[in-house]
Amino acid sequence: MMLAIMTEIKNNADRRRTAPKGAETHHLTSADGKRLRLMTWPAYRDQSRGTVVILQGRREFIEKYFETVADLLDRGYAVAAVDWRGQGLSDRLLPDRNKGHSGDFADFVRDLAVAIDQIERLLPSPYRLLCHSMGGHIGLRYLHDHPGQISRAVFIAPMVGIHFGFLPQTLARTIVATARRFGWQDRFAPAQGPYTEANRAAEAGLLSSDPERLQDEIFFCRNNPDLGLGGVTYGWLGAALDSIALLRSSGFAEAITTPSLFVLAGADHVVANPDIRNFASRMPTAKITEIPDARHEVLKERDDIQAQFWAAFDRFMG
Repeated sequence: MMLAIMTEIKNNADRRRTAPKGAETHHLTSADGKRLRLMTWPAYRDQSRGTVVILQGRREFIEKYFETVADLLDRGYAVAAVDWRGQGLSDRLLPDRNKGHSGDFADFVRDLAVAIDQIERLLPSPYRLLCHSMGGHIGLRYLHDHPGQISRAVFIAPMVGIHFGFLPQTLARTIVATARRFGWQDRFAPAQGPYTEANRAAEAGLLSSDPERLQDEIFFCRNNPDLGLGGVTYGWLGAALDSIALLRSSGFAEAITTPSLFVLAGADHVVANPDIRNFASRMPTAKITEIPDARHEVLKERDDIQAQFWAAFDRFMG
């Protein structure tokens, strides 16, 4: 009995940590000359249901989503995933590759446009988005700027508001604005620092209640240290807050007509669920579902929580 359990755990780890068959790697060039990594998988079945494009969160990388890719391939979809500039194996933005940096979130939106242009050449329509956290933020901006290109979108814990704990958002904005005026854009923001296994493990409780899946990111970074990414700079935080203000501006959400499903993690302390609900309520075609026990990284959660997510995903996609 114990041997069978251990074998199942190992098999699950193999599935999470091995690229599904059919993977192809592509290197794209952004509008401003940055090198971006894209991976694609053709559908396993002859009659494809179209393509799902995975938009990952901050500090993540394609390998972390191998299990999700496999789940989508099993459902008959072709799949694509891109590493954002500044993370994964796309070009980093500062000499210290450990710093999560951005000057303007519009750069991410333009990078996504380049990636989707390539995906349209490689994989079949219709095109759907599966977005997490920062990827959800960028996905919303893309839907706003490129109406009609995406047929449906699912947003898991999208970053339309940042959870600052006991720190009021107005004070956080003031701190960031002051740092930017002093020219500290490239410096780590408070409580941020370089990637280490110990630092990442200390943050893990915010992300998932699954102890096995929590080790996946550390596993990949141990095997390829270039995947590791530390905390954010004042520049990234300022750009994020500026972009959040854009999302909250009058008429922005109302202009997004792509059918969308917002999946809230009930135990999320990374993004602000009230902000997500408010944004989704302003969209004309949005639906909301909440998974009460889930922490921020729903797709790295334990099996029972993922089962709730995939049931909602399948209902929405049809």
